[in-house]
Amino acid sequence: MAHQEACQLFIEQEIKEGLSQGKTPYSIGKELSAWVEKLFRANIPAKTIAKRAERESHKLATNVANPPTPINPSAILKNQVCGHGGGREGAGRPAKYTKPPEPYSSALYLVEIALSQLSRIEPDDPNRKEAFQKVIDWIHEQLKEEKIK
Repeated sequence: MAHQEACQLFIEQEIKEGLSQGKTPYSIGKELSAWVEKLFRANIPAKTIAKRAERESHKLATNVANPPTPINPSAILKNQVCGHGGGREGAGRPAKYTKPPEPYSSALYLVEIALSQLSRIEPDDPNRKEAFQKVIDWIHEQLKEEKIK
């Protein structure tokens, strides 16, 4: 048995024995801290042992997590799928406000690009009016097709 495991086992056994004798967690911690230092040459604060004894006296779980022991492994794996708000349906805090999705439209963005390009035509360009008329005709054609549909 490793040195650390032996120390942990000694502490657990002494805490159980001390609680069964009616000792307080504080006195158990103070007494065990001195013994652990003598026997194992490990400096464990009395407060740490007293807290462990307190948890044991109230039958609380320790702060060390037990390894998982799945009864039905497929159910556990199914619950581990992450989603919005937690792994299981309905888990996690509900959202304060959910904004409805807006329909995506690139029309205004493309118009801005077209206008910025058209504004690059110089005022003294000889084909300026012809170019603008071509754009106007295209727009009218598109609007006629919309009315037909």
